[in-house]
Amino acid sequence: MAMEKIRKDELIIVGSEITEEGIVIKTGKKEYKISYPRDMWKRFSAANKELLLDNLTFMKTMHLPAAMGKKSIVYETALPFFETFAYKSTMLDIPSTATIDNQKTTDYMKSFFNTKFVFSSYDAVLPDFGKKAKTSSKKKPAALILFTAGKESLLTLGMCLELGIRPILIYIDEDPESSESKHKELILEELKQDYGLEVIKIRNEAAKLRFICGDDVNWGAGVQFLSYTLMVLPVAQQYDADYVFFGNEYGCDLYQYDKEGFRSLFWSDQSQEATKLMNIVSQTMTKGNLEVGSLVGPLQEIAVTKVLHERYPGLAKLQMSCFCDDQKTETRWCADCSKCATMYTHFKALGIDETRVGFPKDMFTKESKEHFVVFGNTENYSYDGSDILSEDQALGLYMAMKRGAKGEVLEEFSKTKAYKYVDDNFKKRFAEQFTAYETITLPYDLRAKVMDIIESTLEGTALPRYFRLKQPSESEVVEIDNN
Repeated sequence: MAMEKIRKDELIIVGSEITEEGIVIKTGKKEYKISYPRDMWKRFSAANKELLLDNLTFMKTMHLPAAMGKKSIVYETALPFFETFAYKSTMLDIPSTATIDNQKTTDYMKSFFNTKFVFSSYDAVLPDFGKKAKTSSKKKPAALILFTAGKESLLTLGMCLELGIRPILIYIDEDPESSESKHKELILEELKQDYGLEVIKIRNEAAKLRFICGDDVNWGAGVQFLSYTLMVLPVAQQYDADYVFFGNEYGCDLYQYDKEGFRSLFWSDQSQEATKLMNIVSQTMTKGNLEVGSLVGPLQEIAVTKVLHERYPGLAKLQMSCFCDDQKTETRWCADCSKCATMYTHFKALGIDETRVGFPKDMFTKESKEHFVVFGNTENYSYDGSDILSEDQALGLYMAMKRGAKGEVLEEFSKTKAYKYVDDNFKKRFAEQFTAYETITLPYDLRAKVMDIIESTLEGTALPRYFRLKQPSESEVVEIDNN
């Protein structure tokens, strides 16, 4: 059968090149940079720069034909070494992407599966191991933490400090002019000053390629963390890191079935299987010297909040879990989105003073009801389309009510079937959310100590830990209401 001819207007051409600071990806008339500190990038070998160029160019753009209704994408780079990893990761993400976009999974799968990928060379660049510098047997283990200032990355930081692991914070800045970025810069500066921590910033303009078709098209998220695994390699080399820790919690493995019967993982690239896939990538690139994992893997989302605020209150006060989409937001919580609604619920459920993290207002008011998914409301975030979040939020609202919280949101919630379900099944639902689960993403050599930290905190037998260079005053020490 003859090869299908593809018209010029049915294909996308993607170029990219290595620069003195990283790489630049070119499509159409636009350029998207991935930039590192110059000295760090300079030390990275030429072969590994080429490998990152080929693989990151592919991962950041492979979704474009399906997203833009094209048939083919032509690369000026070689076949990527990790092409099959990226392809599988994208396929696993399609059901949730289609659900968010209100499209059929079969249509999305067909458009991606039928995409023709063309490369300038089909000889993939292989990893260059070079010569590993000799290190002392007394070397303190080091971990790269993908830092977002969210609860998972702060808890990971706290556990590293307690375990005697040297933390190197990596902030991947995808929009330097955004309110979110500016708030996080302030938090990072405080961590540098008060804790003496090392912070590395990677500028990732290529993240914008996920949103090239607007907010209604959500292609491209399936390889986000896989691309991060490659992006942090120059940092890992410079600091001779032993681990890369992502904030992939237990709930990232939860799924539901879409209308066509496909299993839909809203956090597919953060699942346990995906994390182990990323570990294969890092082990392959470093000859087995760099392990990817998650210290928060045993915990559900609300349990992460509990352990962070009870065990590491000095770090917890820096928490920022809002995207600050409103550029005029002066605080790091907009208190006007579904993420803020969920976190406010968790704070109230756990007896945490929300003002301590800078939360600006009460969200159990009538005006905020639209942000609570338990009432069937959804916003344009992946987790809003999940029944899983609605069930978790219902438990949080129920716990907040039992602590005496008041407000129109709680009054309305008390009239719902969700309230009755939690009331009838509270012990079961509580145990599901506050159990330390077994997980394959915890590095084996750290497993026993991490589980002890988690379990003792969940049981209420652990004392708070402080790691600041300057010890907190009595007024800064916080007591959590565990009643």
